[in-house]
Amino acid sequence: MMNKRILIVDDERLTRISLAAFLRDAGYQVSIAADGKSAIRMHQERPFDVCIVDIRMPGMNGVETILALHHILPSSRFLIYTGSPTFTLPSALSALGISEELVVYKPVLDMNIFLSLISSGQMRGGGV
Repeated sequence: MMNKRILIVDDERLTRISLAAFLRDAGYQVSIAADGKSAIRMHQERPFDVCIVDIRMPGMNGVETILALHHILPSSRFLIYTGSPTFTLPSALSALGISEELVVYKPVLDMNIFLSLISSGQMRGGGV
């Protein structure tokens, strides 16, 4: 279903822009946010189906951001996009149904991984 609305939350400008362009080219409606607070404001105004969230961001980190976004709309799905090779999935996110398979590590050599994950049955984060 290509009419999914996707939010990319990442403090790295080039990462946001390149991933957004790739997903738009694939037919998705994509918005970007540079930090957790902006993402929350955008999600409150018009919720997103899928949120791709960086973990290490100044201010509100990705885990806090995901928990807040989930609180606004429990049916939203989440992908974690991190440059941290030592990232381990916190139990608070596992409790939302987010699995290790939904963690994408930077740098990504094949952006098609995002298309596969967004369209797969693995995207069960949220209240499922």
